[in-house]
Amino acid sequence: MLKEDFRQHLSRTCPEQDLRRWFDPLDLTVSESDQSFCVRFPHAYFAAWFETSVKELFEKQASQFLGPGYAVRYQTPCRGNGHTPLPQLGAPRVTDFPFGHRFTFETFLANEKNRFPLALAREVARGREVRYNPFLVCGPSGSGKTHLLRAMANAVARSQAGASVFFGSVDDLQNRYATSQSRHEIRSEVAAHDWLFIDELTDIQRAPDLEQELIFLFNAFHDAGKQMVFSSRERTASCDFFDPTFKSRLEWGLMVHVKPPDLDVRIASVEAANRDKRLGLSREQVLTLASRFEGFRQLEGVLLRIEAFRRHAGQELTEAEFSRHIRLSVDRKSPELSPERILTVCAEHFGLTVAAIIGQSRRRELVFARQAAMALCRTLLGMSYPALGKVFGGKDHSTVLYSIRKFQQIQDDDRDTKILFRQLAKKCRQGGPA
Repeated sequence: MLKEDFRQHLSRTCPEQDLRRWFDPLDLTVSESDQSFCVRFPHAYFAAWFETSVKELFEKQASQFLGPGYAVRYQTPCRGNGHTPLPQLGAPRVTDFPFGHRFTFETFLANEKNRFPLALAREVARGREVRYNPFLVCGPSGSGKTHLLRAMANAVARSQAGASVFFGSVDDLQNRYATSQSRHEIRSEVAAHDWLFIDELTDIQRAPDLEQELIFLFNAFHDAGKQMVFSSRERTASCDFFDPTFKSRLEWGLMVHVKPPDLDVRIASVEAANRDKRLGLSREQVLTLASRFEGFRQLEGVLLRIEAFRRHAGQELTEAEFSRHIRLSVDRKSPELSPERILTVCAEHFGLTVAAIIGQSRRRELVFARQAAMALCRTLLGMSYPALGKVFGGKDHSTVLYSIRKFQQIQDDDRDTKILFRQLAKKCRQGGPA
């Protein structure tokens, strides 16, 4: 009964001929008492092929079918009638994918351009020694950085029994600190993990007060010889908004660059989703999607929209519907964000002129508006302090640094100022007149 139910689950994504070839010969039993899932092979050659060909897929589907907490044990026949554990498949493997079932090395589609980052990510995730610390994955949005980090975290959690993994973004960390009464408590909690994964370090420019905490965590993990993995939209050398101390520490490790997916990789991604989710896309529609959307994130969005339509409308995807989903998924042009736009928004809000804001007057209302505009340029555009000095009337970079820190201090002490800053940032991003 278990095997038949599991087979039915697999049939949603695996062709019938594949199931007859590799699934039907297996003998499966489940023990609820110790949450173990035993897989017995017909012979050792079959087991060796299974390990290199379908093991990852099998464990991923077993996780979805059984739920969390189970461990897979593999056995192969020995002489006589008994079975012995299969040594080449190692210790029991947990079926959990705590950071998402779809994030594995096998589902990270890459051609020759990204073979090197993928190979190094696999090596780091094995955890045999901490050679590259930190390991920094750089690449533009939609290139697959988050997928690679989650695949690494899944591999660590599944292969290293007892290892504790912290995975989060800069925003996740900021929320932890914001909701806790004690920074020391959060520091200790995060530093107690064996692995540290932080996604999108460049977002630190929106939370500069968090940078000192990251330096503390970096030191704690590095001193303890524990692995750190980060991702960033920009190379470290380009991140002049990083604190020099933090920037120098990032340069201790190894940085790899994930390049945007080529057309052949995007086609393979759409084809995989079309097959696994049974979307019914034609070859021409697959090529259209892969050509129109250049990043994985955009592709995932339009495929999710098509999947939802197929599931809830209960009808075939006509060419008209296909075109409509593409139109709805194409990014609408947002206003070009620039220092000039930010200055215009601030001038309008405070009832001042742009010339007055970038001028030399020390009137209180002008100083506050100037500090707000500088902080917005720094946060929204990531401008360096010297570049900001040029925009704001040729001011010295130390003056700009003091102004931004002063405005940040005001935000920390005054909730209304923090709300005002968010409102101004939202207005700067919106279209239409300032």
